Amino acid sequence: MYISKIKLENFKSFSGEHTVKFSEGINFFVGNNNCGKTTIFKAIEFIQSGKYKLDFITKGLEDKNVAVEIEFKGSDLHEIIKDENLNLNKYSDYVIDNGDSTYSLRVLRTSQECEIKQGKRKVALDISKVRVYNPNSTESEEIKKFENPTGIDKTITALFDAQFIYSDIKNEDYQDFGKTKIIGKIINDITKDFQKGDTWKQFQDAHKKTFGDNGLGRILEGVANNISSVLKEQYGDGEVQFNFGLPEIDNFFKTGSLLLSDNGISTSVSEKGTGMQRALALSLIQVYAGVLDNKEETVSKPIMFFIDEPETFLHPKAQDKLIESLNKISEKYQVFITTHSPYLLKKFDCRTQQINIFSKNDEGGNYVSDKRELNFFGASSPTIGEINYIAFGVNSVEFHNELYGFIQAKAIDEDEDNYFEKSFEQWLVNKGLIQNKNYCRLLKVGGTRQEFKTLPTFIRNIIHHPENRNNKYTEEELEESTELLLKILESLV
Repeated sequence: MYISKIKLENFKSFSGEHTVKFSEGINFFVGNNNCGKTTIFKAIEFIQSGKYKLDFITKGLEDKNVAVEIEFKGSDLHEIIKDENLNLNKYSDYVIDNGDSTYSLRVLRTSQECEIKQGKRKVALDISKVRVYNPNSTESEEIKKFENPTGIDKTITALFDAQFIYSDIKNEDYQDFGKTKIIGKIINDITKDFQKGDTWKQFQDAHKKTFGDNGLGRILEGVANNISSVLKEQYGDGEVQFNFGLPEIDNFFKTGSLLLSDNGISTSVSEKGTGMQRALALSLIQVYAGVLDNKEETVSKPIMFFIDEPETFLHPKAQDKLIESLNKISEKYQVFITTHSPYLLKKFDCRTQQINIFSKNDEGGNYVSDKRELNFFGASSPTIGEINYIAFGVNSVEFHNELYGFIQAKAIDEDEDNYFEKSFEQWLVNKGLIQNKNYCRLLKVGGTRQEFKTLPTFIRNIIHHPENRNNKYTEEELEESTELLLKILESLV
């Protein structure tokens, strides 16, 4: 079960309606700063706990509605919903059978208020209630086909677990061992057997001895009797006793903290540098995924990891190791990454991963492109030049060289004579290119000769012969040539 798509309506910087589709592995969000990449993370948080319209509505559209809808999909969705241990039976009637061995569930939070007939009663819905699409609804309006089977939406967190690591993660996130925090989840998951063992039983006995009638209870007995006497004298009957019940083990966890040792000296995480804190946060999600993998094979709610710019403060080699770990995690858990680093995309696999490119339109609004794949060069993909061009919009001589060489190799497969420049030039002309660039060639015997070339060959020769300073090209011509080569490559596929 994974998030297959999200729909936004007037949500933060995304005015109007936007739909973004996802793969079940790693989803890379790329684009310039302030183009809405982390807004998708905020939209997931909105589904989980958003209550106030003005916190999320696009500025200037306060009179409109704000809404986020996510679609869960998977062959295991029906099994997850039916599992009695997860207590998700309220969603059973809302599962959509897609007819291809997969199931879907659509969840919506919106500020649009309406009253629906749910079962035999009327229900008023507003932004405080998460709604679920009923495929069997007879309502004519689409908004009224979304019902609220769970009441106030605490149970939405039982449906999926989202772990967020933002680039500006706060120190206190490492010091909170509560159940909802990642370090707390790790501790709770691996201590369940401990809570049934002899050590915890001995602690319970010691607590009873310490705080019971033979311990602190006896010391406070006199105080309790004095309070009881005053109570009886002034208000009638009444007897007071001090009771120190055994706290839940979670309460002990909350007092814990993480320390990091360096040269034998242990200090709080908050005293470490930003790079170390960032590395710790990324290490925690990898350990958490490992803890989950070590569990017995039972049905469990899906877990999604949302990681904001994981490359921050990491050396390129460390980035390589990180993406290897995240690739492994994505075999079982959906991962969302915002990034500006080509290194994280070096092992991109279009079968299970995808790139969403975030940009601004002419009016300054954010939008997300369709799915883009990094597979121009077959087994050689993705190259750094390809990644920079497709994911980050950065053209380069490296990418131009890769395109030119790959296309020439295809032409040589057709005719070995295309190894030679003159024949390959003719092949390019046959593909619709024009020999309209005057190239000044250096002759071996000395002197020069003027030759007309296609733009790609003109630029390729300049790149490959830096000793010849009689020719030059502009960035605009490099971009134009790259586009010409991409069109040829597209025609060959």
